[in-house]
Amino acid sequence: MMRSNDCEERLENFFHALHTIPVTKGFSDFQGRDIFLYGAGNLGKKLYDCLLQNKIQPIGFIDRDAGKRNLPVPVYAADATVLEPYHQSAVIILAGLFGRTQDNAIRHILKEYGFVHVYALHEINWQVLESRAFLAHMFIGSYDPVHLIRDEEKIRATYAFFSSEEERNFLLTCLTAYHAHDVTMFPVPLPLEEQYLAADIPNEQADYRRFIDCGAYDGDTLRSLLHHGKQIEAYAAFEPQEDLCARIHTDLQKHPSIRTAHILPLGVSDRYEKLHFTAVTDGRSAAKADAAGTDVLPCVPIDAVLHGFAPTFIKMDIEGMEPKALQGAAATIRTHRPQLAICVYHDISHLFEIPKQIKELYAGYRLYIRNYQYMGLETVVYAFP
Repeated sequence: MMRSNDCEERLENFFHALHTIPVTKGFSDFQGRDIFLYGAGNLGKKLYDCLLQNKIQPIGFIDRDAGKRNLPVPVYAADATVLEPYHQSAVIILAGLFGRTQDNAIRHILKEYGFVHVYALHEINWQVLESRAFLAHMFIGSYDPVHLIRDEEKIRATYAFFSSEEERNFLLTCLTAYHAHDVTMFPVPLPLEEQYLAADIPNEQADYRRFIDCGAYDGDTLRSLLHHGKQIEAYAAFEPQEDLCARIHTDLQKHPSIRTAHILPLGVSDRYEKLHFTAVTDGRSAAKADAAGTDVLPCVPIDAVLHGFAPTFIKMDIEGMEPKALQGAAATIRTHRPQLAICVYHDISHLFEIPKQIKELYAGYRLYIRNYQYMGLETVVYAFP
């Protein structure tokens, strides 16, 4: 356990460092090197455009589907003989948001084929590149880290909400990385497969019996919980895309022990409203709010639609809508005090704003923070009453 004086010193050092100009490290190691991008999906295409705008020309993509078309450079299978001359010299950038387990598996395969220089996105310092459009594809929020100085009081309050040295260090390390615009500074995450299980939180027992799943995607969290033997009696899913709701419905047919189920093709907010959104296919995210989007997403407050559900656990991963959704569930949370798992990675400010909001809803919550993806992505704040 970190002593009080040590905690205070670390906090003061953090705020002192905010007044310094971050040192720019480089992309220079890759200049003049042959570059291939592993993954020809949406993120890979955006990375290709980013590098091209910086006068860096990748030679091609490496993808399990080597037959992909309509790309500006060739797509190769990892075992293609034409790539053999590049094994020792080329740089392979993993152009995807891979969890720790998947990242290790891909590296192992590429190195078995003979590739020596393999880097993930979180191992590359993007500071010296004009990469804002590319990074914005992963980091949705608009918060400018320069405002961390302005928000000192809020950060100090959130720092105090977390009781362990590990969690306080994680909070400050993430904020420091955002301030430095340096994704290499983020801590190594927990395995993505453990997200929402809260398995390593000491002295707490998660209760999923009556589970509200906001941002249900295709039911991946539900499947994970059931796979790990968690008991679920009642389930409510909010997922804006009807095709994904259909997949959830199909999965539920296999689990008659879930006696009550509500599958709602809706978003969640603090009021009834309609938002424009864009459906996406990369990662585990199905839809992102987008003023220019062509699809319309009806949103509802949880307090208004799930009367009598009495949740024991609420999970939210809803592309930056978490603060509004929490406000729309305020009466439910104050009445039933469910355990919470709220994503805080969609906007930098959510790291310190959402814990504060949760404590305002019920001061008795004990808060914990866990991270399940590189670059600070898939970070969750858990609340136990």
